[in-house]
Amino acid sequence: MCGSLVPLPANAIRVHEKERSKTPLAVSELEQVEPGQGQPRRLGEMLVERNAVQQADIDRALQIQRTVGGRLGSLLVRTGAISEEAMLRTLAEQIGALYLADAEDLPDKMDMYRFMSESSIKLEWFLDNAVLMWRQGEDVFCLARDIPDPSVTQTLEYFYQASDQSSGAAPPIRFCLTANHHLDRALDNVRKERAMENLFASNVQQLRDLAEQAPVIELVNNLLSQAVDLGASDIHVEPTEESFAVRMRLDGVLHTRLTQSKDRFAAVASRIKLISGLDIAERRLPQDGRITERISGREMDIRVSTVPCAFGESLVLRLLAKERDDLVFGNLGMEPDHLEMFRGWLGTTNGIVLVTGPTGSGKSTTLAAALEEIDDGVKKIITVEDPVEYQMPTITQMQVHSEIGFTFARALRAILRQDPDVIMIGEIRDLETAEIAIRSALTGHVVLSTVHTNDAISSFTRLVDMGVEPFLVAAPVRGVQAQRLVRRSCPNCSVSISRPALADGYLDALPESMLGNHWVAVEGCDHCRHTGYRGRTGIYELVPMSEGLQDMIVSGAHLNDLKRLAREHGCRTLVEDGLIKASRGDTTVEELMRAMVIDGEAG
Repeated sequence: MCGSLVPLPANAIRVHEKERSKTPLAVSELEQVEPGQGQPRRLGEMLVERNAVQQADIDRALQIQRTVGGRLGSLLVRTGAISEEAMLRTLAEQIGALYLADAEDLPDKMDMYRFMSESSIKLEWFLDNAVLMWRQGEDVFCLARDIPDPSVTQTLEYFYQASDQSSGAAPPIRFCLTANHHLDRALDNVRKERAMENLFASNVQQLRDLAEQAPVIELVNNLLSQAVDLGASDIHVEPTEESFAVRMRLDGVLHTRLTQSKDRFAAVASRIKLISGLDIAERRLPQDGRITERISGREMDIRVSTVPCAFGESLVLRLLAKERDDLVFGNLGMEPDHLEMFRGWLGTTNGIVLVTGPTGSGKSTTLAAALEEIDDGVKKIITVEDPVEYQMPTITQMQVHSEIGFTFARALRAILRQDPDVIMIGEIRDLETAEIAIRSALTGHVVLSTVHTNDAISSFTRLVDMGVEPFLVAAPVRGVQAQRLVRRSCPNCSVSISRPALADGYLDALPESMLGNHWVAVEGCDHCRHTGYRGRTGIYELVPMSEGLQDMIVSGAHLNDLKRLAREHGCRTLVEDGLIKASRGDTTVEELMRAMVIDGEAG
């Protein structure tokens, strides 16, 4: 039997209660509906009762019927005795059918096409006999030009017999009526969908052939090699109306690397989908795939994402090297005091450590490096991620699949039965996940996770806003870190400058011993592709949990009061940590302000 399709909207079938019988007639009953076959309520009688037609109109139509044949309702409409709508409403009540008043009442053409093409009746029969069928919930609906027609009902009986009988009964069929022009338009749409499907199927082999052509293989391989050589984190393949562009994200900024004619896009997209295990024939739904390959001498793990767009598909490839220097915890760019503090949090036997920041701020890299730091071979470490970014062979990693109900919360409940020492949660998104994470931390586990907030202190209020009781927020959290990524100054084109006046307002809170005296500006050169920057480093804000902070969280103190207490305890802000790096020439004040303005933090 056919698979279940998207149901019609609640208001899709507009039928007055008087025009709709409570129970649809069975096929055998429908065959007896015609006048003269013993039906208690004849169509002509019903129309006269309603003053929809005169008896003289009925007599005239019956005389034509005896002479040339045809159906009474159709003859009344053709002679102008009654409108098609009034006729169909009455006929729907007579036979227990549903009257579809407007074209919008019909389901999507793809739903009808898929149902009919997958049924035990050939699609050509439906089109030849002007019959449409679709599924809504457990019911199957049938719309035909002339119900009841013996050829229709007999074939539907066969449809019943050929249906999946595993449940013991075939699904009921609900019969529908609509105006001829609505039916004709729906049939034309199904024919067009069939033509498109046939054309699409014929193009699949052509796309596969294009993807295997030597120039296309060379182009895609070259793009991947370029991205690896340049240290790009992502490749974007974006079609427009007349061309497509390939852009690469270098140090957090997109740069256009290639623009080509649109007629080459299908081949390039098909090649990428082919090597990442995606369906090259599917262009209407998002897909996710993966490429594991050695590129430019490095083992790379590439995540591929495709989504439909106005001019085709947008493809994004996320490049992740299997062996990365920045996964060494000491290479993340933390100042010595921050590094010592974070390592202290990791060394506890229980509690939660939160890392916060916007998308693309390096949170996943920080957590992966933290796991590598504490993976000593004697701890059971389990992660639940969406998706798994860094594959670590000695750590048990789980991927969320929300479409089948395998959520963060469900995965966490399973993890707790795996006897873990350390749990890493890709993101705390909801109350259920937060409560399980907190319960895990309170029962002797170290929990690492991320939340989306602008700064470290806001993580506490974010958990409270989710619905976590304040005392449960204060008890298990060991510390919170906020972070951003800023581009490093290119050493080949950096020039020394005097201390920028823009930095003066922030420097008063910083000890002179932490500041350097090598402020720089960048000019751009061939080494940095004339951007002035090469590589990125992190800037951080770490807030350890203290007794005073716990008391304020439990008492429901305002966010600004929490920030004030953190400042009194010596916690420095993201901007201040960035200025320490800028004072040593690692980055520029302009780059720091750019990164913070993007997040609304500057000033």
